[in-house]
Amino acid sequence: MVRCRKFFVSITAILTLVGLKIYFEIMYELPIFSELPPTPTEPPRNPLVILEPFKGQEDVSMNTLHDMANNLRRLLISSNSYWNNKEQNLLDSKDMRAWTCKTSKEPLKDLKTYPEPLQLFLQHGGCREYRLIIDQPDKCPYNRTFLLLAIKSSPQNFAQRQAVRSSWGTERCYGGLYVRLVFLLGVAPGQDFSPLIWYENGQSHDLLQWDFLDTFFNLTLKDQLFLGWARLRCSGAKYILKGDDDVFVRTPEIVQELTLLGGHQTQSLYMGHVVSSAKPYRDPRSKYYIPYSYYAGSYPPYAGGGGYVFSGALTPWLYLVSYFVIPFPIDDVYTGMCFMALGMKPTGHPGFQTFEIPGRQKYPCCSKTHLLLEHKKSPQEMLQMWSKLRDHVQHC
Repeated sequence: MVRCRKFFVSITAILTLVGLKIYFEIMYELPIFSELPPTPTEPPRNPLVILEPFKGQEDVSMNTLHDMANNLRRLLISSNSYWNNKEQNLLDSKDMRAWTCKTSKEPLKDLKTYPEPLQLFLQHGGCREYRLIIDQPDKCPYNRTFLLLAIKSSPQNFAQRQAVRSSWGTERCYGGLYVRLVFLLGVAPGQDFSPLIWYENGQSHDLLQWDFLDTFFNLTLKDQLFLGWARLRCSGAKYILKGDDDVFVRTPEIVQELTLLGGHQTQSLYMGHVVSSAKPYRDPRSKYYIPYSYYAGSYPPYAGGGGYVFSGALTPWLYLVSYFVIPFPIDDVYTGMCFMALGMKPTGHPGFQTFEIPGRQKYPCCSKTHLLLEHKKSPQEMLQMWSKLRDHVQHC
């Protein structure tokens, strides 16, 4: 009886997925390039000038990255907070590494007072060695990927993924420039979606799944696992767009915007909706709650994790420099820390909206139709927004 019920649920879910795919394909239309907001003119620093001569020389590269990571000392105010002390020790000793799967010999005294998600995050000791369940080894053939869309998704978000595939995330070539898509997944806590996930991947060939619990505080881990995958499987991608599965992206316009970049900006880009002076949430009711005993001080400048773009050439160095950045449970803040370790800060772009902005502070150049990326969109809204974009773009 139980087997029959499971079989019935699986068949129903598969039929639902197929129905969603058909519906999305019916709704689907192509957009055009539209008028773009101005590109920021301030050139970012280019760490590749320092690092690229040492490529392939691991000892020299790691020593150089350790020296560069001393940029993080600007965050380290004097306190007894856990993260601050760990980071201070890491920067003081070239023999230490973060992300080694080793648990602390001196556990936090007040660990039990922390919310359960933060407890679990701390207990796993900064490990990023997890089995890759579903791989896409042929996602970036011949190093011809211009923009890789790396979208964070939860296993159960079938409708969101299908909406992305059928709208702005469709893999295609815009004016000779190839766009590829992967979704980043862990394993759902307490539920087994594996039959449906395997079926979905058999149809779409765009899922990356690792054997770790897909939770909010593990988004930092998801980012790290993706960087490790990308440096091996998609090392030639010129740009990477990291985002959530509830953003709407005007992909052809972002492609065109990126083609307008010049000089070293093409290799040292970290662009999005910038938060320049954020502080940790100290309210225990917030899902972003970070106790003072864990982290003291302000956050580095960072681009909102809902969606940002960075240069693909930075991928291996972001992965390696994180050996000198103690894991932090807020993913976009941790990304900002890693870029700071490379001596970079994010470039703000008015076309990226990943946070709600008070009306009087909104960028005057950007009506909703001129935004390149918007957050918090349902699958239905994605399809409606995509279908309203007029005419066609040039594609291969």
